[in-house]
Amino acid sequence: MAVLRVYKRNSTFMDVADLVNQISSLGLIDALQNYYDKPFEKEAKSIVAGPSFLQYLNKLFKIQISTGDIIQFESGNTSKYYMLSQSGTWDEIIKLQ
Repeated sequence: MAVLRVYKRNSTFMDVADLVNQISSLGLIDALQNYYDKPFEKEAKSIVAGPSFLQYLNKLFKIQISTGDIIQFESGNTSKYYMLSQSGTWDEIIKLQ
């Protein structure tokens, strides 16, 4: 079974461009701890990632997903992170070593 997590931004005000810079300089894990609330989590078997995906997430978690929020897909030993952009697309966050 796979896990889907949604990280909502906390009350710290930060422009999305500055937030992206913080993720790049601090690293994803530290940025999640500093700028995001504890994640919402659900198990999932499959995901349809298309135009209706944002509506699906809003209904599944009963929250409003907004620009700068991060989703995480975790399945087995694979974990991928995406941030909702201002244009409504999902930008992949690539963890570098």
